[in-house]
Parts: sequence; C-alpha cells; structure tokens
Amino acid sequence: MSEVREFLKSVDRPDLTTLERARAILWWIGREDSTLGASTNEICKTIEDAGHPRQNISRLGFQLAADRKLVSRVPGQNTWRLHPRGRNALDLLYEPLASLPKKTKPTDSVLPRVLFSGTRGYIENVVFQVNASYDHGLFDCCAVMCRRLLETLIIELYEGVGRSSDIKDRDKNYFMFADLLRILEADRAFHLSRNGQQGLRDFKKLGDLSAHNRRFNARKPDIDRVRDGIRVASEELLHLAKLI
Repeated sequence: MSEVREFLKSVDRPDLTTLERARAILWWIGREDSTLGASTNEICKTIEDAGHPRQNISRLGFQLAADRKLVSRVPGQNTWRLHPRGRNALDLLYEPLASLPKKTKPTDSVLPRVLFSGTRGYIENVVFQVNASYDHGLFDCCAVMCRRLLETLIIELYEGVGRSSDIKDRDKNYFMFADLLRILEADRAFHLSRNGQQGLRDFKKLGDLSAHNRRFNARKPDIDRVRDGIRVASEELLHLAKLI
C-alpha cells in the first residue's frame, strides 16, 4: 500500500474531508482494475500512514455507505470500490496526478526537513517539493510551494484551537494567503516575533508575483532573500499550532 499512501500524500490538503481522502484512495486502487477495492480498516490505515491522526473506522464506514453516488460495496465482500460514475467524476481530478514523480534526493536547500518531521504527512511532502523545486532551478514553483506551506501552517494553527471559521468565507472556503496573513497579524491571541512577521510579509510580495504576475519569473536570489524569514515564520507557526 506504499504507492497509494504516496499518492494520497501528493494530493492531500488540510481542507479535505476523511471521505474525500477515502475516495482518492479507492480511485488509486482501482485505476487499472475497477473491480478492486479496500476495506474501511485498510482505508483508515492508509490515511493514518499518510500522516493523519487515528481515524474513526465506524464513522467512515457509515459515510461510505451513505455515499451511494460515488461509492459502492463489493458484492459478497467487506470492501468498497468506486461506482463507475464516481470514477468518471474523479478521473478529471486525479488522472493528471496519477504518475508519481521520479525519485528525487531529499535535501535541506531551502527548509530543514528535520523541522517538519513528524508533523503531518502532507506538510512534509510540501517541504520536500519546496526543496526539490529549488534544487532543480524551478524557482516560481518553489515560491508557490512556499506559499502553500505557509497557508497550510496558518490553517493548522486556527484548526488546532477550534477557530477555523475565523479564516473561512461565507461559502466555508479558506481564505487565500493575503487574507490569512491579515487575520493572523491582527489576532491578539497569537504572537509572532518581529522576525517571523517580517518573514511572512517579505514572502507575501514574492509569492504574489510568482503566483499572479505573468511577466515575473522568480530567480535564485529571490528565494535566497526570503529563505531565512520563511524558516523563522514556519517554526513559529509550527510551535503555535503545537505540531512540534
């Protein structure tokens, strides 16, 4: 199950529900043989192996049973698989991501991996991509992944204290980085050091350019200039979120 675990880590996000993660797992398992499936126990173990806390097996079983439009029980077995229409719906989402990248040697070129080790599987995966994209000269990609990391850590912080509604819009979607940063800076419940705050602000300028300005291409000095600030801000957010 190592491949399905790595696939889940590659598509995971903090806002995904357990049911959505289960669907992704079933999609991967049945991508070549649609008759294949997995038990509720196997699905929960894969989610846990990807870095999530212990799963409620009974609750997920009820959710899968109720998800009749996308999921069905394998006849005569205690396993689940995607319904054909469910597979068709998820093909567009996951087909482009199905080919896992070639193995790249992990480094600490931008952020030290040890700082994020044991936090969340999806956080460790983002840090790996931050460093790998820098190593391969993909500096816009590196900036975008740094942005995703900082967004994720702010979300983890508010989720950890039961205040996720403070950083969601009317449709219950999480705000983008600029608004997350604005809310965090104004929040007296959390205190970031001056260096941590400056690191977030400095990166916001670069992240906005790499993500939204079609005439801008980030270069190595751009990442080097904000690297220390990102590292300080990340560690402080990890502490505030009680992930380390």
